[in-house]
Amino acid sequence: MDALRPFQNRFIGHALASGVDTAVLSLPRGNGKSWLAGYLATRVLSPEDELFQPGTESVLGAGSIEQARIVYRFVRDELEPSGEYRFADSAQRIGITHKDSHTRLRIISSSGKTAMGIVGCPLAILDEPGSWETTGGQLMYDAIQTAMGKPNSPLKAVYIGTVAPAHRGWWPELVERGSHGSVYVQALRGSPERWDDWREIKRCNPLTAISPEFRAKLREERDEARKDSRLRARFLSYRMNRPTADESTVLLTTEDWKLMLPRPVPERKGKPIVGIDIGAARAWSSAVATWRNGRTEAIALAPGIPSIADQEKRDRTPKGIYQKLVDQGQLVIAEGLRVPPVASLVAAMRAKWGTPRFIICDRFKINALRDAVNFCPIHDRVTRWSEATEDVIALRRGVKDGPLQVAACSQSLLLASLAAAQVVNDDQGSTRLVKRGSNNEGRDDVAAAWLLAAGARARLPKPQPGPRHFTL
Repeated sequence: MDALRPFQNRFIGHALASGVDTAVLSLPRGNGKSWLAGYLATRVLSPEDELFQPGTESVLGAGSIEQARIVYRFVRDELEPSGEYRFADSAQRIGITHKDSHTRLRIISSSGKTAMGIVGCPLAILDEPGSWETTGGQLMYDAIQTAMGKPNSPLKAVYIGTVAPAHRGWWPELVERGSHGSVYVQALRGSPERWDDWREIKRCNPLTAISPEFRAKLREERDEARKDSRLRARFLSYRMNRPTADESTVLLTTEDWKLMLPRPVPERKGKPIVGIDIGAARAWSSAVATWRNGRTEAIALAPGIPSIADQEKRDRTPKGIYQKLVDQGQLVIAEGLRVPPVASLVAAMRAKWGTPRFIICDRFKINALRDAVNFCPIHDRVTRWSEATEDVIALRRGVKDGPLQVAACSQSLLLASLAAAQVVNDDQGSTRLVKRGSNNEGRDDVAAAWLLAAGARARLPKPQPGPRHFTL
């Protein structure tokens, strides 16, 4: 493997020192944490190394088996050419065994049940603890710490990772407490006040010293984060190792909405793309039309039972908000029905906007939509994390920088829905919309439809210029 950088050498020296049983290295993403975990794992399997203890089994843990495989591949690539090892990589078991000495490395996920089986283990290498699942991660940490307390236990635990996406719990607390007793903590964390100062960014991202590509990437992300408060939150969390409370909650900020309002709303031109969110049970169903020039309009269909007044109480919405949307024609009532029919939403959509270019929706109830639509194509959207992130970015950029602009007739409806819309990030920093609560009490249905339409609009191929005519 490549030579260690000074900060890595410093950490390894303290982590392996006598009297230290828990070592923590916390630094931003992209600074070789998984590589360092692989370096340690390679050493425990190398007979000539001081970490090698014949016949023992060390463990390599991560948030998931797939995440651990990243480190496992580093180790396998390093050791496989010698022919001295057996490798197991199946659904039941992942590990490496030194043939002559039966010294083993076992790969585990962040499961408390798995951790209970750590007995006689000299070294536990634990990658990206911030992404461990909440319950299992806590259980695993507790199991490891308990194993250390057993008489004559040889266990030493080395945690390597960024604090985010965790905001609270055992992992952030372990980093915050710093070195004490048998615990050594080395943390590289940027100053929130100087988050966009290049010198500060370089200080807490030491691999910028050897990687021009990494430097360019950080500069690009820094410049984008200066323009977008949500990207700033992500930059702080993953590039400066300072998790922010708002990074996974706001779909669209009030500031960005206000930036959009003064821009002129273009006229309808051509056929719109229509995003549809079909509600389940007592939820609303919604449709949002977005034209190529950015004009956006929206409608929603609510059940007639319970009454609009009762729906306001149920959703804890200020009295009169929903009724005002009804009076303005932005909210249509399915009188006498508890579940709004898809056909009614389609009829209202077509009466308002005619025949769209196409309709896009997620796969939920798409067959019901296809039964009600025979006049234009229907595209379904598989809302994986990566695809959902694409839509969120398209919406945010379109509102902040243009050309998305909401017509006055739909602003109240969309604003009310955005107030209920929440997003979360996964451990890779991808983003998607999530429902608030478990009983459909958040009216984010219109925002969900807008996300689909805005994402589809951003993916439209750019119009090709027509032929040029020259006069001699």
